[in-house]
Amino acid sequence: MIKKVAIEELQPGMHIERFDCGWLDHPFIFNSKRIKSEGEIERLKDWGVTHVYIEDGHNPPPVPVKIERERPPPPVVAFEHIVTPQTARVDRELRHIPIRHEIVRAQKVRQRASQAAKNILADVRAGKKIQTREAETAVGELDNSICHNKDALFLLMRLRKKDEYTFDHSVSVGVLLLAFCRAMGFDQETTRTIGLGGLLHDVGKMAVPLSILNKPGSLNDDEFKKIQQHVIYCKEILATTHNISLPVAQIAMEHHERFDGSGYPHGLSGESISLGGQMAAITDVFDALTSDRCYRTGIDQVEVLRKLYGWSRNHFNEELVHRFIRCIGVYPAGTLVQLESGLLGVVVESTDNLLRPVVRLIYDTRHDWAVSQKDIDLSKPHGKGGEDRIIGYESAKRWRINPLKVLGIT
Repeated sequence: MIKKVAIEELQPGMHIERFDCGWLDHPFIFNSKRIKSEGEIERLKDWGVTHVYIEDGHNPPPVPVKIERERPPPPVVAFEHIVTPQTARVDRELRHIPIRHEIVRAQKVRQRASQAAKNILADVRAGKKIQTREAETAVGELDNSICHNKDALFLLMRLRKKDEYTFDHSVSVGVLLLAFCRAMGFDQETTRTIGLGGLLHDVGKMAVPLSILNKPGSLNDDEFKKIQQHVIYCKEILATTHNISLPVAQIAMEHHERFDGSGYPHGLSGESISLGGQMAAITDVFDALTSDRCYRTGIDQVEVLRKLYGWSRNHFNEELVHRFIRCIGVYPAGTLVQLESGLLGVVVESTDNLLRPVVRLIYDTRHDWAVSQKDIDLSKPHGKGGEDRIIGYESAKRWRINPLKVLGIT
């Protein structure tokens, strides 16, 4: 018999059949879970969960475990025009190491992850089994770098080769999902499971003819239907792969589903799409639209975030989009911005305030000349770099500025 109990009655060893709240209102990827520790109960309390449903009489005796309190997830904020000074604060948990130090390590981590993606996709195209250990190792290294400073990998994601889009896209979606999970407050196991799903989400494309994948122009109806089949191929490939869990497979199968039911292949809607699938849909679109392709130029990241914000009213889970924007930053690393003083600068990394990142000054628009480059932290008090503020982002192409070159990445 299923009965509703208060969170205070929950004990390690009990099995939760379902939560008395929405999917996004608890910290676990599934809506059922066996409680392993007091720490997990404390996490539920931190998230504001007050009641759960358990199966009465089928729970093993509780196991006493030392309480390990974990930090509650950060609050949700929306996009630029509704970010207030009170909601602009962000958690510094993901940024322990200055970007100038982490970027060197992140470059090596990204190179290894890209090689792992190439090996995995090449094996799939050759009809071989996926080597999950190589994929898991890559995800673990990426996750560690994100925990040190997520902006290092975010910047490196912008170094792309048009002829290696599929490999780079797989790594980038994995990176974005790992950072997204950390911002959501997920534990390491859940985070890396979803990150693995991101790295493997497009393995089904290896069953699509290269002539369609690499076509420089728009696809006809028949070609588009074949492209859509890649998620079905994903399911078939991952179903025969050892040690692939359900969340990983769901990301591969559901990253083209849409919250309003307009996606494919099954037209799923709302919470019938797994949480990992909903998150992957957002990160997949963000990376695809910001990337240069053989048939079009990528869109500025800030503009894509605005598009996602608009689409969140229909195609995507609105609250998840808000959380993703908060994770990436209103002005992501590498964005060219104009300050109130008339100076142009490139965003170096985030701070604890969404609207006030660290910026590298490079140009004075009022006097039309370059300035001696220096970094200012807009989140600092007046007199320490915080006297200026961003009034908007600028097109780097229009100003003929390479933000990555400014930051010494290329």
